[in-house]
Amino acid sequence: MKARLRPWILAWLAFLPYAIIRSENLAESDTFWQVRTGLWTMTEGRLPLVDPFSWTAAGKPWTLNSWAFNVLVGLGYEAAGLAGVAFIAACLVAAIGGLLLYLARELGAAPLPSAVVLLAGAPLLMLYLSARPQLVDYVSVLALAVLLRRLLDGRRPGWLLLAVGVLTVLWVNLHAAALLGVAIAGTSGLLALLGTRTRRRAGWLFAAAVVIFIGAMVNPYGTGLLAQTVQVKAESADITEWQALNPADPLQLVLFAIGLLDLAIAAKRRDPVLCGALAVSAAGSVAAMRILPILVLLALPVLAAAMSRGAVLRYLCSRSRMISTGAVVLLSFVYGAALINFPYFGRPDPTHFPDAAVKAIPSGCTLFNDYRLGGLVVLQRPDVRVSIDSRNDLYGADAVRQSARVATGRVDPDQGLAGAGCVLVHPDGGLAQRLRNSPEWKLTSAEPAAVLFVRR
Repeated sequence: MKARLRPWILAWLAFLPYAIIRSENLAESDTFWQVRTGLWTMTEGRLPLVDPFSWTAAGKPWTLNSWAFNVLVGLGYEAAGLAGVAFIAACLVAAIGGLLLYLARELGAAPLPSAVVLLAGAPLLMLYLSARPQLVDYVSVLALAVLLRRLLDGRRPGWLLLAVGVLTVLWVNLHAAALLGVAIAGTSGLLALLGTRTRRRAGWLFAAAVVIFIGAMVNPYGTGLLAQTVQVKAESADITEWQALNPADPLQLVLFAIGLLDLAIAAKRRDPVLCGALAVSAAGSVAAMRILPILVLLALPVLAAAMSRGAVLRYLCSRSRMISTGAVVLLSFVYGAALINFPYFGRPDPTHFPDAAVKAIPSGCTLFNDYRLGGLVVLQRPDVRVSIDSRNDLYGADAVRQSARVATGRVDPDQGLAGAGCVLVHPDGGLAQRLRNSPEWKLTSAEPAAVLFVRR
């Protein structure tokens, strides 16, 4: 048994440096305000009902869509600062790699093709594996696919439905995207009805869809989750990840093509669960590109299984020495990069986030800031109220657009900065250029990522 598992474990270990590299620099604004929200929740012993972090939306009702994830990263921050947050993210990414390999093994894939597919696909997915609650979605969708396939095989349906319910409750509280599971289970059930071999078990998949829906309602807001999901989508229309698939983007096109290829392979295998999951993810990717990584994560195990048959497997085995040598060279480079950057594990990406400028903000100042910078200020300077951060569902699309117009200098500063005592923006933006020449504002800190102005 140990001998059979050894190559799978080695494949997973080869994936680990990617998890470390992605977590070394924190590059998403969401991460920082989520940490502060988790700390606030633990200190107050309750969820915030209104916005506690900004002066532009102070007192406005706020619904959290990842309260448990916020508490989780808040605990990591209390234990080891941002390095603790990065460690939690790295563990989730490692779990994603492990589930990919496990699902590939369940599909009959061999270790070598699975390792090749995982290591080749990892660089394509690196952009999406940031320290955000979306990592929970990736783990949950892969785990759900495993459970639904076992339901279809008739293995202990009662216990499996219980497991689906537990997974859903954890998922929806860590990130309110669990309703995606309803679509996956329901579509899988419909496809199972079309197959003579799977028709008799289709009812269990529909039962799973019902269990997922009920489990998704077990959250602090109950059925309000439905309205919240619609609101987040509507207010995030201008945010890149919420926009429709862009075929002109080479990376998006490649990832979508991989998903469609593996949907065809899953259809040929007559696997209703993976067909359903891939079809739902493909449709979701067309509507909002944030679903694209889920499509690819589901596709990679199918691709590994396809490469484990016939001429492809024989070719890979005949070139095993060459592949092993290439893997050693690649992993030496990846592990080397991970070790070199390890002292900066959990550091905010310096190309996007300032350090000295955030520290230089006068205490209690009402800050106008770039959209991307708000989250870091919320975390590092709880004594300062921001004008905006990446909580689009709180501020609304109109406020996000107006803030961008002010930051780019398209609005007169007297009007756009009314009520602000400090300004933290990118040095190349239009607002920074105008404030440099204004007698009302004093430049007090300058970095490549941001400049700080204080009203005289």
